[in-house]
Amino acid sequence: MERDRRAHWLEPATALHYARAAVRVGLWESERLLVERHFRRNGRLLEVGAGAGRAGLGLLKLGFTQLTVTDFSPTMVEMARGVLGEANPEWDRKVERADMTALPYPDASFDGVLAAFNALMCLRNRTDCALALSEIRRVLLPGGRLIFSANDRERGDHRAEWAKHSPEDGLEAGERWHDSPTSPVFMRSCTEAEMRAELEIAGLRLIESALTTELAEDGPMAREFAGITRLYVAQKA
Repeated sequence: MERDRRAHWLEPATALHYARAAVRVGLWESERLLVERHFRRNGRLLEVGAGAGRAGLGLLKLGFTQLTVTDFSPTMVEMARGVLGEANPEWDRKVERADMTALPYPDASFDGVLAAFNALMCLRNRTDCALALSEIRRVLLPGGRLIFSANDRERGDHRAEWAKHSPEDGLEAGERWHDSPTSPVFMRSCTEAEMRAELEIAGLRLIESALTTELAEDGPMAREFAGITRLYVAQKA
């Protein structure tokens, strides 16, 4: 039987794990550099796949207050509201439930979109990723930018394992289930060339791509939490 690839994100234990990371790990230095380089503080921003609000909390603390924080999971939404509301009583209202493959916002609504820590890579398959990229492009203003991270199976922490990996039945190359502190989680890992092609199909132009280690020293807690991943910046073509 096909496992439910969304189930992990509906579990209270998973939400609690990410809430702890929101407080203890916070925004990575590499994320901060790209956010401050490509987003305006007075721009209208959207975070998709926000989990318990780790990156959103970091952006709000930096002064990016025109931010809407979203996740498909009601469990994650409630946890994110708690995390943000604890930091500022006004911030819990910035959290909304929304599926990034069918965003409930009008065309050209946002100056920037953030999909932090593999949010796109946790979707059910490449089809859902294509839907999400199409929706993100739709809600971006002309020239608007998307910042996101994705596992790099050629240069990331697990490149040796990926080099000899054979996908199990029902999965494609770069897809696998792996253990987590709570329950098994589905994850995609792509090459830079594959992601560039997916962005082009969606009408998004890649303007920056770098491993987190090439951008900044993220510190031991961030490295333990996320390892080495690749950060991308794309612009609405």
